[in-house]
Amino acid sequence: MWPLLTGLAIGFLVGREVGNNRGSGGGETAAVVGKAGAGTKMPAKVYKAESEFPEGWTKSSDWASVTTVSLTDLTPAQKTTVMQALNERDCECGCGMGKIAGCVKKDPNCPRSPNLAKAAIDLVKQGKGLGEILTAIDDKQKPSGGSAKPSEAPVAGGSKKVMPFAHNVRRGPANAKVTIVEFSDFECPFCNRSEPTVKGLLQKYGKDVALVWMNQPLPFHANAMGAAMAFQAAARQNQEKAWALHDKMYDNFKTLGKPEIEKYAGEVGLNVAKFKKDWDDPKIKDEVEQDKKAGTAAGANGTPTFFINGREVVGAQPADAFEKVIDDELKKVDELLKKGTPLKDVYKKRIEEAAAAPPPAAAPAAPEGKQNIKLGDAPVKGPSNAKVTVVLFSDFQCPFCSRAVPVLKEIEDGYKGKVKIAFKQLPLPFHDKAHLAAEAALAANEQGKFWPYHDKLFANQQALDRPSLEKYAEELGLNMGKFKAALDTGKFKDKVDSDAKEGAAVGATGTPTFFINGTKVVGAQPFPAFQTVIDQELKGKG
Repeated sequence: MWPLLTGLAIGFLVGREVGNNRGSGGGETAAVVGKAGAGTKMPAKVYKAESEFPEGWTKSSDWASVTTVSLTDLTPAQKTTVMQALNERDCECGCGMGKIAGCVKKDPNCPRSPNLAKAAIDLVKQGKGLGEILTAIDDKQKPSGGSAKPSEAPVAGGSKKVMPFAHNVRRGPANAKVTIVEFSDFECPFCNRSEPTVKGLLQKYGKDVALVWMNQPLPFHANAMGAAMAFQAAARQNQEKAWALHDKMYDNFKTLGKPEIEKYAGEVGLNVAKFKKDWDDPKIKDEVEQDKKAGTAAGANGTPTFFINGREVVGAQPADAFEKVIDDELKKVDELLKKGTPLKDVYKKRIEEAAAAPPPAAAPAAPEGKQNIKLGDAPVKGPSNAKVTVVLFSDFQCPFCSRAVPVLKEIEDGYKGKVKIAFKQLPLPFHDKAHLAAEAALAANEQGKFWPYHDKLFANQQALDRPSLEKYAEELGLNMGKFKAALDTGKFKDKVDSDAKEGAAVGATGTPTFFINGTKVVGAQPFPAFQTVIDQELKGKG
């Protein structure tokens, strides 16, 4: 999960008042409903009080324990308007928690829902009605193709040697100057958002650019694995129709159950009987698993992740972020062609060269003031008298935290004797296995094996259930009676919760979050981003 976006500025959300008032239910006046923007879908009923809400809706009273959003200054009528708006719309941060109102309660660290809630509160205080609030929410969440702002996923940078498999489906010429390999998930809203951008790039560059699709269904998206297998099954039958199914699934990415996908397969002209037979073939699942392993090996643990001739671009970035890399690649490829490299060998040559090149420097996130973080009994590696201390708040189930592991190793190797690294637990609430994994890591720490166990967990992020946690402990030679007892009794539960509470207090609102001598750096940044801050600290300029 990525941290709170500064781009969710309330000013962007305020003031759009176009179109007609489309409110209809509940006998409310236009002053309460407000003017909905063109294309805004209004609810069938506008509620006058929270007591009228349908069963299962989140109410303001359900936010009693929420500290990131406050309704205390609102009247009962204003609370009703805000809560209805936030119950009418899904949170599209990728967490899969449903409505914005529910996501605020379940995940105060969400990168999207608390900011949308704050914006709604600000609007209702200005006298705006339900229609205007819904329009503002829709404006902020709707995909906008090439003009979209970057997704919540961090841009990691760097290059990797990514070789597609024979089963991977291609759009564009068999031999192109530039090949974009996309690791993606049919149920991911950010992948959905990137689709218009990718199509625009293929259209703009024509025969010079091709796209190769590789599946990376995320474990917390219930239908993503089935959709990935459906795409591969369709490709067996007809690649053109497979891409039609691909588009159909993205158009309906919130309804990807088996009956729905079978319906889409028929609509795009596939032989449904053959499609269903192929879909059930275990070899199809093996193809998806191969993609997943390749993605994990390349660091594509979040979606979407693109490799442009091996050069990484992460997230639903705007078109110009891709064009800069593509244009640079075209120049490099033209040089190779002039020197006699055949076009069919260009991709292999470029990924080898790109992977050997150092990643581009990236500026760290802007500091928000130094934090004084006590190490306490946190696991630490590095000399006690190191001039620089890196405190990491992390989650063993977070794909971006996994991406940060090799960077930490670079820091450790590059600054031997000068930097120490401390690990603090911040399991995010929507990662169902993260809390127990954190407890297990501390149980390993009790026996002096935190860092080896830490490496095991990140190397096996897809298997963090209790039996797997015990298996890793046994592999490291831990005292299993003591380890199991720690998990059975919840010995380290309070410690994990204490770390998470401390993280929230110092502004670690998502994972991974680093504090370098108290200066915050957010996300799976490339090594140069950390290097800049560490070097300043070593020079005493931090």
